[in-house]
Amino acid sequence: MLILEVPEHIPSITDWLTAIAALIGVPLSLWAFVKLIIKDKDKQIQIDKLSGIAAAQVTQAEEMVRQTAVMVNQAESLSKQNDLIAQQIDVLRNTAMFKNNDNEAVAKLQVIEEQRLRLSVKPRLWLNGAGYKGYNGEMHVDLNNKGEVAHLDNFNLLAGDIVLHSFSLPFDLEKGGHRNIYGRSNGAKHIMDTDYTIEILYHDALNHHYRAVIKGKGASAKLVSDESLD
Repeated sequence: MLILEVPEHIPSITDWLTAIAALIGVPLSLWAFVKLIIKDKDKQIQIDKLSGIAAAQVTQAEEMVRQTAVMVNQAESLSKQNDLIAQQIDVLRNTAMFKNNDNEAVAKLQVIEEQRLRLSVKPRLWLNGAGYKGYNGEMHVDLNNKGEVAHLDNFNLLAGDIVLHSFSLPFDLEKGGHRNIYGRSNGAKHIMDTDYTIEILYHDALNHHYRAVIKGKGASAKLVSDESLD
């Protein structure tokens, strides 16, 4: 005789209602998850937009700093030019100097004129900060010029555990222009802990030669000297 085994627990109406509710809840949960993803995506879009605006504002601020530096240099250069012109006028007014020693007066006027000419073509380098990328150990120094054209000849590493690269030299750094000096850690230290000293050799439009020195550590750098070599 066939004996049918009756299950110990026969699903009740409550069990069926619970199961149906659970099935209904699955798509609702999925939709809530999708909405969360959409919200996160919208937030990311907003963050990207804000990041773009911030980057544009930083770029605009940096350009304003460069333009301000150029205007300040022009004012300084004009003031020095005026001082030299005043000296020339004083020499020309000093008739006693011409009567007693013409050569002395002419020599003095020549020196002043040479100073004016050199001043009219002199570059003026400055730094607009520095930065680094931690993921690849690379740093850069933002070199700017608020004077006349600087013909960059060479970059030399005088000290530090970095390697300079991407020289792109010779390079004409125009008035109001800028370019980066790149370096990366040689592996001995993290770039933020690395001291460095960089030499810049350049000349002006009249072939007067100059030497500038940058000292820094990581993303902090300053121009410690900028002098004529002749």
